[in-house]
Amino acid sequence: MTENKNDGVKPVVEYAVEHHIPVGAICNAANFMAENGYLDNIKHSGNTLEYMKSQAPHYKGDNNFIEKQAVCDSGIITANGTGSLEFAREIMICLNFKSVEKIDKWYKFNKLGVYK
Repeated sequence: MTENKNDGVKPVVEYAVEHHIPVGAICNAANFMAENGYLDNIKHSGNTLEYMKSQAPHYKGDNNFIEKQAVCDSGIITANGTGSLEFAREIMICLNFKSVEKIDKWYKFNKLGVYK
């Protein structure tokens, strides 16, 4: 079981979730979200389901875990530790930063580079 060293951020996350402000959680931050019940009823990702369960003993969202680099559901964006580019893409889509077409173009350029 992990120590709850990051519980100081819990009021901020709670406020954001209650007020429909997007929240992003990548790598172990997704475990924090799982441990505190934020992922129990929404689609989400993380490092692996097994790892999430080992780090978040109160987690009840097994059926909503998706094996993808990043997932956005209900304004909560989650990703595994190797999904930083996909995480950024999901954040930009959630925030309507640009059109999905332009975001996808940005993503493909950064994922594939000049040479495909």
